[in-house]
Amino acid sequence: MTIQEVTIPIISSKELKEQYFTVLSVELGNTTIKSIILTTNIKTNKNYQLNKVVRLTRDIRLPRNDEEIFGHTIWNKPLSKEAIEEAVMDIILDSLSEINMSVSDLDFAVRSTGIVAISSLSKELGSIIKALSNGCLSAGIKPSQMTAPFSINNIPKHIRKFSFFNNIPFDGSIVSVASPKVTGRVANEMEGELVTAGIKLAAKSSIIDYRNPVISIDMGTTLAGQVIDNSKPYANVLCNYVGLAGGISDVILRGCNIIDTNHSTIDVGNYESNVQYNMKNIHNNTIKLHEFIDIMKVPSNVNEFGLVTIDSKLVKQSNIGLIGCQINNEKKLINTFNKIIQNYQINEIQFQIDDLYAYMIKRLIDETIKLNILPQNTTLGITGRAGITGKKPELIEKYISTQVNDIIFTSDGLALGALMVARCMNSLGTPINPVGGSRKGMCIMQERISINKKEK
Repeated sequence: MTIQEVTIPIISSKELKEQYFTVLSVELGNTTIKSIILTTNIKTNKNYQLNKVVRLTRDIRLPRNDEEIFGHTIWNKPLSKEAIEEAVMDIILDSLSEINMSVSDLDFAVRSTGIVAISSLSKELGSIIKALSNGCLSAGIKPSQMTAPFSINNIPKHIRKFSFFNNIPFDGSIVSVASPKVTGRVANEMEGELVTAGIKLAAKSSIIDYRNPVISIDMGTTLAGQVIDNSKPYANVLCNYVGLAGGISDVILRGCNIIDTNHSTIDVGNYESNVQYNMKNIHNNTIKLHEFIDIMKVPSNVNEFGLVTIDSKLVKQSNIGLIGCQINNEKKLINTFNKIIQNYQINEIQFQIDDLYAYMIKRLIDETIKLNILPQNTTLGITGRAGITGKKPELIEKYISTQVNDIIFTSDGLALGALMVARCMNSLGTPINPVGGSRKGMCIMQERISINKKEK
């Protein structure tokens, strides 16, 4: 088994050349709001970060008296579309000005949100997406920079010669994964799709071949991800992951008065990684805590699981599995953790949290195996603060070393996914070094073109 943590190197805007495709990804989440500017060398599939600005969602201004509060985040932050628009516009303009770029230097912009996963806001999906779009427009981004092109002439001029649009226009598949026939089953479906694509792109800067079959797990505040098979030319989604992830430790640390009521684990500093702990005690404590965390096949009759909205009717119409994570008894979970940490220093508290999440990954994989949907020779990709920070990677390796082929860890999987989706929309494949297809396999471009010709 190969384990690798991938970091995206920094590049200056002065180093950009014609073969670079540059995308701005703006994300509105329950905990953070990010504007990340990424670029990829179409010839080599190497990816680079131009800039990254991260702010806290809790710091978005409060709605004014004449503004409608259409919902709250998981942490009870009231939101109005006007406040979102301003926050999005400001963070975009600041992220560009910090590196002396303007919106005209962008080839594409993608907006995404994690807060629609929360049950109180999922019905307001349209308002949130519109607010994100308006924020982008207010920053000066053109509509054409946010939509799929209708012809080769709509693709940025400097990148057209690298596009296969005239051979295979965008058909809805993302990095050789077909769109599910039934969509809208879960509120964070798009997150899972973006994360899978993002980890695939990140892997081009690693020694791991993260191509189908794969599992992607996003351990942000909420849980998202997919299980992908190895069908050809387009793979299928076998399962989605939904529920709570980083939000669980936020609940615990708040309940134990370790952090303020409006804070999260990102407010706790990094701890010393060279301290040795009694792993037997740590693991036993983890098992006790997991008694109050459900990780299971989501029941077919529920409309919400782990604060993520689910359309039970669509779930029944689909043959795609659904595995969720939720707290089953918040009070007992907090009280148990409080007893465990009576003699802990902050470093050991954080290490206990790391083991809690490493075991969560193990349980997710175990449940996937139980449902008989774990493809053979699967590679696992993990992103999100509750999956890649601290000592989690090495603890995860110990828990699941015999269950998957390789494991890749990367930050900002969602932003990288936005870059990859933008590339797919513009038919910017790289046949000599493909992102899609099967592990150790050839590029599927010619097969896709042949199918497209037959269907015309």
